[in-house]
Amino acid sequence: MKETHTGWTAQEDAALTFAASEARRQRKPLKTAFDAIAIETNRRPNSVRNHYYTQLKPNEKDGPVFLPFSEEETDRLLETVLLALANGQSVRACTLAMANGDTRRMLRYQNKYRALLKSRPERVRSVRTRLVSEGHAVPDPFVRDPDAPHVGRPPKSNGDLERRIRALLDTLCRNLLALTQGEDAV
Repeated sequence: MKETHTGWTAQEDAALTFAASEARRQRKPLKTAFDAIAIETNRRPNSVRNHYYTQLKPNEKDGPVFLPFSEEETDRLLETVLLALANGQSVRACTLAMANGDTRRMLRYQNKYRALLKSRPERVRSVRTRLVSEGHAVPDPFVRDPDAPHVGRPPKSNGDLERRIRALLDTLCRNLLALTQGEDAV
């Protein structure tokens, strides 16, 4: 299983910047630099490419597009979202309020929260434990509320239902074949 990464070190940024400039100097595709750094950092080439274009590629007007979260910002984000969940608010509504209606910032907050759930569950649990010890009734974000409506993709199909549908289709195929050969259907 591939190791998950949550940030880039200054050394990794420097290596990526150097590899990209060397690829340009040698008139090679930037993909060669992304592939090499992906191997070196145990990341996926697409992740390296995305990091390069959002963080490292010089942008004359605005500076870097992507600003990493500080440890304090990360904790504040977790606290705000977990307290909002305790008050019945959705992650999306909470992060939109945090962003003052700016959907780009809202997506940044929402994506960071979801990434923390996936890659840093111990940190999420730590912040939740602290909030609970302070007297807040914060739900566990890793436990799905059975009364909550399902959001997102529908759950995978029921295996039993799938088997019955396949059996029905098999029977229909056999009957069609029998009828085309002048036999009685089953």
